[in-house]
Amino acid sequence: MDFHGCNCKNITITEGIFGEIWVDSDGDQIFTDSVPKIVKSYTMANTNHMEITVITWGATIMSLKCPDKYGHTADVVLGFDDLKGYMNPITNPFIGCILGRCANRIKNGHIAIRGKDYELTKNDFNGKHHLHGGVNGFGRKVWDSYIAGCSVVMSYLSQDGEEGYPGAVLTTIRFKLTADNKLEICMRATTSKPTIVNLSHGSMFNLAGHDAGEKELKKHKILLNCDRWTFADYTDPVPTGAIRGVGGTVMDFRIPRILGEYMGKVPPGEGYDHNLCITKNGQSGSIFVAKAWHVKSGRVLEVYSDQRGVQFYTGGRLPPQIVPEFSTSYDILGEEDNTADENDESYNSDAEDGEEMKIEKPWKKIITKPKKLEFLLGKHGAHYKKYCAFSIQPQNYPSAIHYSHFPCSILYPGQVYCHDLTYKFEVQLANFM
Repeated sequence: MDFHGCNCKNITITEGIFGEIWVDSDGDQIFTDSVPKIVKSYTMANTNHMEITVITWGATIMSLKCPDKYGHTADVVLGFDDLKGYMNPITNPFIGCILGRCANRIKNGHIAIRGKDYELTKNDFNGKHHLHGGVNGFGRKVWDSYIAGCSVVMSYLSQDGEEGYPGAVLTTIRFKLTADNKLEICMRATTSKPTIVNLSHGSMFNLAGHDAGEKELKKHKILLNCDRWTFADYTDPVPTGAIRGVGGTVMDFRIPRILGEYMGKVPPGEGYDHNLCITKNGQSGSIFVAKAWHVKSGRVLEVYSDQRGVQFYTGGRLPPQIVPEFSTSYDILGEEDNTADENDESYNSDAEDGEEMKIEKPWKKIITKPKKLEFLLGKHGAHYKKYCAFSIQPQNYPSAIHYSHFPCSILYPGQVYCHDLTYKFEVQLANFM
């Protein structure tokens, strides 16, 4: 392996094939019968028994294994065993993938840039808002990839008009595991027209293990370097534009708090899915964003970023609500109803023999009433249920395009969008907090 003088010989990278899909030869990534596309996997490992696997489907972190204070290694991120699990848009609500072209929500799926209006796909809050780049955003694309020294580099060219966005956007992501247990994710993007770019990563963590569930999640301690939050009424998740202080509220994690003691106090009792404002104090570059630790295992996660906001999510929408119009493709409809009603024309009373004669229909009446998902079937048969994991996603403020006092989310030609995100893993042998 060529390390290009980067002095990281303690890191190994293994390339593999995760699966194969069929995509359009024009690169539109529409599933047809033309050209097969290989989804690759890359496993990065260091000498501290930390191992991370990323796949080119959605630039997704599939697995992240790290030891606890007893030396036992566990996978601490949610994921699926095979490509089929990742490709199902109903059972995979952005788990572990890149979030873009614009992470988080855009109010009413509408944006205006330089006086021109654009309508984006609406895939959140019953079809009212735009979320994480839309139905087929960056997290549902096959990325090009290669190994560069001790890093894995992935890139994707989003065409002009994709999901309603203006401009062609070229995005590059570099994943790098260091010898001191840091996972560095460097995101860069350029555009051909003024557009919105706001990238983050959707890894969902449970430091007790990906299959540990709600009980262990609520034992986590959380610290957030945030003194304000973008207020959103609990009846609608998009910020109203108001920015409020966290002091004296359930949003205050400036001192470590046990997650289970606060999740139920967040209206309407669904846990956290809120954007908070990172306290920068005039600092530039990447700064400390958050810390989470699981006392029993001793695993600690620290998050660093150069963004202004962070979305804190505790899995209240897992498993996701089934959308009936998608259900026919994934065998999650209710049972068919063969009962004929009074208006059914299946019977002909004008038959020559004077008896009613049944006319066979070439179709069946199907009820589009969705089944209720009790869990998501994750890696190694794990059942992912509500509140089974948390996600800390540094990013710009949600729907920033609609509020002039929010940080600007527009990227212009000639500019380079930059987001440097770092996950740092440690082991705490004793509880000092």
